[in-house]
Amino acid sequence: MQKCKLRGKILSTRTVNMDNSKTLNLNVRKDFPILSKKILEKKDLIYFDTAASAQKPNTVINETNDFYKNHYSNVSRGVHTLSVESTFRYEDARKKVQKFLNARSENEIIFTKSATEGINLVAQTFYEKFMQKGDEVILSLIEHHSNLIPWFFLRDKYGVVLKFANIQPSGEIDIDHFDSLFTNKTKIVSLTHLSNVFGTELNEKAISICKDKNVPILLDGCQSAAHLKTDVQKLGCDFFVFSGHKTYGPAGIGVLYGTENLLSEMPPYQGGGGMIGDVSLEGASYAELPAKYEAGTPPLVEAHGLGIAIDYMNKIGLDNIIAHENEITKYAFNKLNEIDFIEIHGGDNKRNSIISFNIKNVHSHEVSSFLDVEGIAIRAGHHCCQPLMKHLGVNSTARLSFGVYNSLEEVDKFVIALHKCKEFFNK
Repeated sequence: MQKCKLRGKILSTRTVNMDNSKTLNLNVRKDFPILSKKILEKKDLIYFDTAASAQKPNTVINETNDFYKNHYSNVSRGVHTLSVESTFRYEDARKKVQKFLNARSENEIIFTKSATEGINLVAQTFYEKFMQKGDEVILSLIEHHSNLIPWFFLRDKYGVVLKFANIQPSGEIDIDHFDSLFTNKTKIVSLTHLSNVFGTELNEKAISICKDKNVPILLDGCQSAAHLKTDVQKLGCDFFVFSGHKTYGPAGIGVLYGTENLLSEMPPYQGGGGMIGDVSLEGASYAELPAKYEAGTPPLVEAHGLGIAIDYMNKIGLDNIIAHENEITKYAFNKLNEIDFIEIHGGDNKRNSIISFNIKNVHSHEVSSFLDVEGIAIRAGHHCCQPLMKHLGVNSTARLSFGVYNSLEEVDKFVIALHKCKEFFNK
């Protein structure tokens, strides 16, 4: 067994037996037309940036095109054939999302334009109903900007107090410190379910602590929705958001899950057509869930495309997808762990399809640009997690993130390219 250094620690590595792989028979690459693209007209595309946005299978592309060609009309606005067909597809997507998350009711599934909008919706409407100046929100150092800025707005505009849980060297939230942050003014907690920098999953103790203290918790599920099996009832979260474009679906569609009792109490987020009950010049009454939060023309084609993406993942099998990605992640982690000029951020703990690293003395943007010439797409930068980068003492990292279409062979090509990169910049 080989050993190597990781952030000053000696860690053992494990070997993945490629010959005995049971998950590499997922012959799905042909389903993704973009993977046949040549980079700089000569290099096969290796796409290791799924955490930023997943590629789209043919079934999603074809179904969304068919919607526009053969069924498009506004939803819930008419009784003619096209309106009925559009409405059916839109609401059918809601049913698919409900089953995907195991929500109790379709009324708990709100379509938004993005996960970011879902967090903003909760922050604004939850404050309006349940909070006042001086009340507290608990976040963590690991959060994406999308789960920071909406709460910053509450702090800056209304005087809400924000508290931030520390993280451990492993990249996980420090549960003891998290527990110590609660007071009788703590009104809501908002945490990432799966880190977009470390790939670490939220310790379920955090949710249990919230339940014990009767404090609602929102989970940012942008990374977890396509890489973990998500059962919101089993998790016990009060809100959960994710985006379509990270789950092999279209951009421009997000999902907010909220328990029906909380969503029913919170006020509407935006006003307009589709969310009203009755309107007069003196005032208005508002529609029941879920229409209450879906003002205006919704992202109906995108919602349909998300439903098709869920069908696609279900057809392959989420267990198969998870096993496949876990194998690739372990293999890549072990390969990187053997390279003395690589610094991996986070500990030797379980990761879910994401690895952040740096080549020593080479900026992550230079690494990404060099790899692009080799046909390899990775993300470099602060990953919308600048407070976390400052905590790590770096301005950016390079990031590998895997999807159902990746392979161990691609990881081997990536490792060869890393050595080329180091040699190039050493000159």
